[in-house]
Amino acid sequence: MAGLDKHIFNKIQITPVETYFGSPGKGRIVGRNSKSENYGINQREWLLQITTDSGLVGLSNARPALNKIPLSVLYDDLKGLIGQELSGFFAVSGGRVTNINPRWSDLIDRYGFLDVALFDLIGQALGQPAYSLLGSKVRDTVEGYDSSLYFQDLVNPAEGAYAVAIEAAGAVDKGWRALKLKLGRPGKWFEPYAGTRRDIEIVETVREAVGPDIKILVDANNGYDGRPDLLEDFVRGISELDVFWMEEMVTEEIAGYQKLKEWRDRYTPKTLIVDGEGDKGRDTIYWHLIELGLLDAIQPDMLHMGFWYFHVLNRDIEDSGYDTLIAPHNYNAAYLGLRADIQFGAVTERFVLAEDSTLNFELYRGPEYRFEDGRYAVPSSPGLAVTIDQELYDRVYRQHETVIS
Repeated sequence: MAGLDKHIFNKIQITPVETYFGSPGKGRIVGRNSKSENYGINQREWLLQITTDSGLVGLSNARPALNKIPLSVLYDDLKGLIGQELSGFFAVSGGRVTNINPRWSDLIDRYGFLDVALFDLIGQALGQPAYSLLGSKVRDTVEGYDSSLYFQDLVNPAEGAYAVAIEAAGAVDKGWRALKLKLGRPGKWFEPYAGTRRDIEIVETVREAVGPDIKILVDANNGYDGRPDLLEDFVRGISELDVFWMEEMVTEEIAGYQKLKEWRDRYTPKTLIVDGEGDKGRDTIYWHLIELGLLDAIQPDMLHMGFWYFHVLNRDIEDSGYDTLIAPHNYNAAYLGLRADIQFGAVTERFVLAEDSTLNFELYRGPEYRFEDGRYAVPSSPGLAVTIDQELYDRVYRQHETVIS
């Protein structure tokens, strides 16, 4: 344990922190997806800080919980952490986390984001990066993709498909080399055949705008449910456009994915089929899809899973001999989820890409995560390698915090 018992939790702070797509005062509107209204101009994280009596502070984002439950419920669930020793949550040997304490396994399974703050603290206490608690580094940089390209053609309807292409080209100018396009227009907002045609047109127009070397990913948010005829038309329509992956084209079920794989193999065989944002391990439909060879990459949410349970899933896939890759979902996790994603990607061979909602919160400081040519550098500093601007926090955010002590 190397002195982890010397660090005792004495305070937890939960604080809403907001930023904007674009810049404050002239924020960029991120549009609809196949099921929901415009995502909007701003984004909120719920900054979680766990402080020890030794002065360490572990960071995470509690938004995955607070999207679903009141803050009062989370408060009650976390207040039992006060007075606990850092050594009590995970077994650590030789600088590696080797197991989870059964006493806390249910809580950490329920609140995966809690695990990120704990790994941050353990890494700081041991003087090593968070990723190194799971194994040896396999890459020095992690590629990210811009996932903020929604139905911009409905935000700026006069521009049609070019509205998405304009923003895609802008993302490339800012450095991203992989872009995810929200599709699924037949699901709600368009007449079905017109929606399918527009989806294809979006991919065509973006490909023309960004050139052949940029990865294009598409995500339909299950917008082709109940319309296999239209889904086949779409897959056929992108056959010459070098799409890197197709995500959530239909709600996950075996028969639908068998047809999707058949069409993928026929029309665009190099395109990955990905799904699984809601995954929590082996007892899920996603594991059955893996067993049947119908899922090329799985996407549990980074802060829904946390480092440890993600590591267990990765180990289970490897032990079972499957080729399935891992591409963590991160949209609602924004800044801190992305940094956790990068740490996990540093140590995971089958990691594909890190989802980047492109938001930059002024409160956070993580200078070692340098972004260049579409890739983030992996930090060498202990823990998560993120701090907060304390002066800004005290001036702007402290008045909104909830404290558990």
